[in-house]
Amino acid sequence: MAYDFHKHLATEMAFFEEKFKSLIEGDFEYINHIRDQVFRSKGKQLRPMLVFYSHKLFREEILEQSYLAASLVEIVHAASLVHDDVVDMADWRRGNASVRAMFGNKAAVLAGDYMLTNAFLKAYDESDSQLLVMLVDVIRQMSEGELLQLQYANNSHATEQAYTQIVSGKTAALFGCCCQCGAYTARASAEETRKLKEIGRKVGFAFQIKDDLLDLDKNAAAGKAYGNDLKEGKLTLPALYYLQQAGTLEKKSFFEDLDRLSACHEEGKECPGLLESMTERILASGGVEYARRRAMDYTREAMDIYQSLHRVNDGFACLIQEIGEIAS
Repeated sequence: MAYDFHKHLATEMAFFEEKFKSLIEGDFEYINHIRDQVFRSKGKQLRPMLVFYSHKLFREEILEQSYLAASLVEIVHAASLVHDDVVDMADWRRGNASVRAMFGNKAAVLAGDYMLTNAFLKAYDESDSQLLVMLVDVIRQMSEGELLQLQYANNSHATEQAYTQIVSGKTAALFGCCCQCGAYTARASAEETRKLKEIGRKVGFAFQIKDDLLDLDKNAAAGKAYGNDLKEGKLTLPALYYLQQAGTLEKKSFFEDLDRLSACHEEGKECPGLLESMTERILASGGVEYARRRAMDYTREAMDIYQSLHRVNDGFACLIQEIGEIAS
């Protein structure tokens, strides 16, 4: 039977929801309409759960600072998605209209900024400076990751090393911060907190690779549109593996097709035949199998660090495996 994460954290998640709402409450009606739209698109709330399960490794009772940390990491995540949808020209987010689609790009950018600054100002009096430094630093890292992703979009110089740098910032940094905050607010030792951060980072890498694989799956049921990464010129791990195996002419052809596909996307057109052809090349290269192996490696490394702590929390262990699990 699958572990019911929300059931085991029912009380904690209810307190979290109240704290989260209080931090994103705006001072005027317009911003609260936008906030409500963000709320409609909330996902599994993996990040606050990572904070709480990390905390429970060291202290069963969740302290107030942990609720604050969980709320802030979720606000950072939500604001980043609002901004991502502007960059990616996305009209949908988890089956609901995106903020940019409903309110426009200008409002979406400003709303994301407002959510972050308003929440951090409200949290200032409740938090110690070290916790806020952790969270501000992760925003910096995420911004760097997104900028690197823009730099390497449709870029024939993209490599797996560049991909690792991008994911290190845009995804792994926030997962690492979640586990770090959980341990820190539970007053774990510096070494234990460092290990939790590294667990989160490895889980974040596995999570991103899992997302890469969904992009190539026409039948994926995770709310992600098929081929979006390729349409946006993003070279994910399976695509990079294909390019490593491809000859010079084959690479040249692929990047010409990638430019054509991206141009279609920017013009609001669909090029299903082109997308299908590019996807088939990646699948035939063994890129999916390679990416699966890398995700499993990261998950296994995260579990190894967890076991080195000599602390037991079934929820935390199951969550690591759930996030990194790849269907075969």
